Amino acid sequence: MSTKRKQTELSGLLGESVSVRKVRGRVVITNHRPRPNTEMSPGQTAVLEKFREAVQYAKQQMALPASRELYQTGVTAKLRSAHIVAMGDYLAAPKVHFIETIDYRGNVGDTIAVKATDDFMVTSVKVVITASDGSIIEEGEAGPDSLKINIWSYQATEANPSLPGTTIKAVAFDRPGNKGSLEVTL
Repeated sequence: MSTKRKQTELSGLLGESVSVRKVRGRVVITNHRPRPNTEMSPGQTAVLEKFREAVQYAKQQMALPASRELYQTGVTAKLRSAHIVAMGDYLAAPKVHFIETIDYRGNVGDTIAVKATDDFMVTSVKVVITASDGSIIEEGEAGPDSLKINIWSYQATEANPSLPGTTIKAVAFDRPGNKGSLEVTL
């Protein structure tokens, strides 16, 4: 592969073996390999469809000035435009790293801490507390901790007299609606 620094409008195929294109203001010349005429696997089709959805999501977000401005804050040397940041946000789900239950004793007002991250922004975290018999004791939204980055706090609103076997599930959501979850059993 060779590149040429001088700006030019040259692009396309030269014969059947060389491809010329412009990347970040530079002309890039590469060996051209035509695609074989093969069917895509179901996995490849699913990835292509997800990518198409990400492009549509990014276009919709760029049409909204407030969203465009918000995604502009994520632009870096690698992610060179708000459109690319929005596509990446659509493609990557948030991750719940841990649920800290050290301060939860089954009393009203006890705190559960959740660490949740996303490539762009976690918008909300939902906490569900389930008894050992499978019945839901309570569920609600956790709020961001003002003192700690990526930590969300939930305060219990119902008493839970039987802690052993209690399951606590945290589900994190991002702007496009992707979700990631984690569950712990006491």
